[in-house]
Amino acid sequence: MKHHLTSRSFTSVMIMSALVGIVSFTRSEEDTKKPSPQAGQVRVAKLSYANGKTTVCFAEGFLTTVARQTSIKVQRSLLTVDLASEDLFSFPFVIFSGEGSFSLSDKEKKNFKDYVSRGGFVLASAGCSNAAWSQSFEAVLKELFPDAKLTKADTKHPMFHTIYDIDHLVTKKVTEDPALFVLQREGKVLLVYTPLGLNDTGNAGGGCCCCGGNELRDASLINANLLAYALTR
Repeated sequence: MKHHLTSRSFTSVMIMSALVGIVSFTRSEEDTKKPSPQAGQVRVAKLSYANGKTTVCFAEGFLTTVARQTSIKVQRSLLTVDLASEDLFSFPFVIFSGEGSFSLSDKEKKNFKDYVSRGGFVLASAGCSNAAWSQSFEAVLKELFPDAKLTKADTKHPMFHTIYDIDHLVTKKVTEDPALFVLQREGKVLLVYTPLGLNDTGNAGGGCCCCGGNELRDASLINANLLAYALTR
């Protein structure tokens, strides 16, 4: 399946939005005095949570795609940030993924809710479509955002057309109608979630694979679109 680049121009709006995304969170005076090791560069992190649980197989190639296809200055490797740490709020975009059931500490729950409420963007993906992880994640959302509801994102939504035009989703295993789900507040997307996996494990290196699980195809293009969207929403 082929996807073509959109005709949108990212030259000025993407740079400004990326910089805004970096500094959009409320930070203490002490924090603002600390120089960034990658000044002016967008950093993306994967979350560490529930006593060290994290994704070990989430391909980071989409970062290079965004850097090459737009004017956003993106650090081309994923960092890791503890969900319970204040460092979380220095990342405009984080990946919440893994396999198996989990539960969050009170501090992790508070940080997660604050991060989303203050403008941070979360891409949540069940590694290899792991059902136990999805159940745990959906339980967290229900607890922290009881008045919000996950809704299926129509492929006409701008998130599918920032860098590449993606008109439909396909899974590696034909099982069900694949979809991305969004959590919104007042029309603004707070996070994107899929129980079918956007990890692109085949390109993650280190012998990563789904080991019989399922994933969405073209995950790298989808993830690149989502990052570009998150910085311009």
